[in-house]
Amino acid sequence: APWLGHWVMKGGAGRTSMRGMNARLATLATSLLLLAVPIVTSQADDGTRDEWVAEGGHEVLMEHYTATWCEICATVDPWMPDFTQANSGRVARVAMHDNFDDPMGTPITAHRAQLHSSIPSAPTFWFDGEIMLGGAPSRATLHMELLSSEGRRSDDTRMSLSVAELAEGILSISVELSELSSVGGRVSIFVLEDTVVIEPHQATNGITEHHDVVRFYSETSLDEGPEWDYPSENWGNSSHNPVTVTSSNSIVVTKVLEIAESVEVGGLRVVAVHESNTAEGNGVSTMGAVSVLLGNQAPTSRIALYVPIALVLGFSAFVTARSRQ
Repeated sequence: APWLGHWVMKGGAGRTSMRGMNARLATLATSLLLLAVPIVTSQADDGTRDEWVAEGGHEVLMEHYTATWCEICATVDPWMPDFTQANSGRVARVAMHDNFDDPMGTPITAHRAQLHSSIPSAPTFWFDGEIMLGGAPSRATLHMELLSSEGRRSDDTRMSLSVAELAEGILSISVELSELSSVGGRVSIFVLEDTVVIEPHQATNGITEHHDVVRFYSETSLDEGPEWDYPSENWGNSSHNPVTVTSSNSIVVTKVLEIAESVEVGGLRVVAVHESNTAEGNGVSTMGAVSVLLGNQAPTSRIALYVPIALVLGFSAFVTARSRQ
């Protein structure tokens, strides 16, 4: 019938018109994506620097005294990365090398040993300030010590660690303490090189690759005690008070660090610790610890790029599905 043919032609035209509109919408969506890319890229190229943030405070600080001349250490150091990775988020390892005949040794090692009121022998481990005796440990022994340290810790200090690259090689490190179980103590900041490779002739015990090596250290007192930085010339002006108290009664410690030219920012790990002297005065006690690996997160200026991409791709998929119906 004539009216049936007219209805079919009209419906076909409607579908053709709808397909045309869907095609135009898909083109518009693609254009939005193309417009979004240069805007975000310009933010990343106009001097905006990377920033890394970590929240927590419940990690256990494991200080590991070692040396390249130590034969026993050669049986422990190679599997340390496996142990820390298996316990990621629970333990923050800090490798301190002996300052005698070790290319990675610094005065930081002697300073921390003095805080622990002990003269260590390689290898030595401290978990939250408690020394672990017994020479070279097994993985099971370290796991048991980690569990024991977690059990001893109560009322962890809530910590927020923020690291921003102000300029090439210049880092701003900010540590915020909240929900404090006790006021006072100090904030200790370890800046570690994630992987260090030494020359074979320097590796007396045969181990050329080392991890979590302390390169920089800063100690800020929260109760007018002494401060200690190494290397002192790499840290911010000591006359500037780095401690502020916010309106919410939290404490913020901010330090500026200029790293050495030979050290890459992307290979650093920052560990922040809230600690105090023990009641007996014979060591230190950890009240909170948090860490972040620089280079393992996308910079904030580039994170915004994923939002328009996800929206446009999702909208394009919806339009394509509709056009096929």
